[in-house]
Formats: sequence, C-alpha cells, structure tokens
Amino acid sequence: MRANLYTSHAKVLIIIEPAHKLKIDQNKLQNCRSNILNLVNVL
Repeated sequence: MRANLYTSHAKVLIIIEPAHKLKIDQNKLQNCRSNILNLVNVL
C-alpha cells in the first residue's frame, strides 16, 4: 500500500509540474489533485 501511495503521489507531481508550467488556473489544478488523491484513496 505504501509503495502504491508513493507511485500515485509521483503521478500527481508529474501531472502538476507541466500544468504549472502552462500556468493553468490554480483552482483547476487543486481540483485535479484532489480528484486524483480521492481516486487513490478509493482504490
């Protein structure tokens, strides 16, 4: 579970980094991150 959580966190960072460079709206970014973390928790 810990390894799975780590890889999931890495995926979140991979998604956030390019989004930050593209200057995507922070609210959309936060929602995206929250959705991913919620999905991880469900799995």
